[in-house]
Amino acid sequence: MARYAYEDATDRVRLRAGSGGGWIRMFWFAVAAAALGFAGYVFAVPYQRVMNALVQRTSELGEARVASEAAVAERDKLKADVIRLEAGAKDKEAADAKKRGGADALGTLFKASLEELGAAVSVDAGHVAISFPADKIIDSNGIDVSDAGQTALKVLAGALKKNGGNARVKAQFSNTPPPKDLRSLFKTAGEMSAVRAARVMSVLHDAGIAPEHLATFGEADKPIARPPARGKKAPPPQPPPDRVDIEIDPD
Repeated sequence: MARYAYEDATDRVRLRAGSGGGWIRMFWFAVAAAALGFAGYVFAVPYQRVMNALVQRTSELGEARVASEAAVAERDKLKADVIRLEAGAKDKEAADAKKRGGADALGTLFKASLEELGAAVSVDAGHVAISFPADKIIDSNGIDVSDAGQTALKVLAGALKKNGGNARVKAQFSNTPPPKDLRSLFKTAGEMSAVRAARVMSVLHDAGIAPEHLATFGEADKPIARPPARGKKAPPPQPPPDRVDIEIDPD
């Protein structure tokens, strides 16, 4: 009996001691958890702020890099355009200088060979203008090229083949009536001029000028108006002189 009573009392003491140790352990565990949470809050919040700032700064740097690369690409494009335009301007200037030189040379040659045949030769802006009075180059029928005109045109064609270039024959647009002996064929002097231009171009082609180097173009007549005399009725406008014009564009 005494042994049982002693063991029972001992068990009670152990139970009380074990129960008190568990609460103590739970208390210290709670304290440790609270300390860990506090430490996590103290360190995690600033860390998260730093990470957010770092991400934002990285994004800003990426956008700045993209903008910088776009600016560099645009600068390189503009630089290439400037170089191309400068090269084109230099090429054009060289081509214009060459054309002016060719026009001066052809003008000198045509003046020496065609002015004695009645032509007026002038050079302007890289073009050579040759103007023949109609009676120096057109036959008495008013349409065909005369023998003297064929001789002059063959001289022109020979120089053009040797030096290179294009010939354009001008057809004057005019509403004035043609000469009386041609009114049965043409309604206006403009129609007559167009036929003459075609005949001149045909002679140049027969003289050896390739078709791709020949053309015709039209230009309206500008009648010369004379001022009326005092007290007299103004005379009708006078048509321009009857002529055949040829323009030469050097290669």
